[in-house]
Amino acid sequence: MILNKFDFTLVGKPEDVGMKTGATIHTMNGLNMIVTPRSDTDPIPTTNDWWVQQHLSRGFNVNGRPYATTEDAAWTTSTHKKGDLTP
Repeated sequence: MILNKFDFTLVGKPEDVGMKTGATIHTMNGLNMIVTPRSDTDPIPTTNDWWVQQHLSRGFNVNGRPYATTEDAAWTTSTHKKGDLTP
């Protein structure tokens, strides 16, 4: 895949992109990036779980999908373990 041969760096902060939904997802402010060639020996950069945090902050699971039930959502976002009744 050709995208694996380049690094893409957002020019601004991810929050600056803005999103507008419709039949497809559109960026309101464009998606300005700096594209640089990647060496075959460069390791894949880490994301520091940015996508996971975005999904969780919007009420989705870590994969960006809705929870199957409200109970699953409550247990997943809770600090308690399922079945643990201690406060």
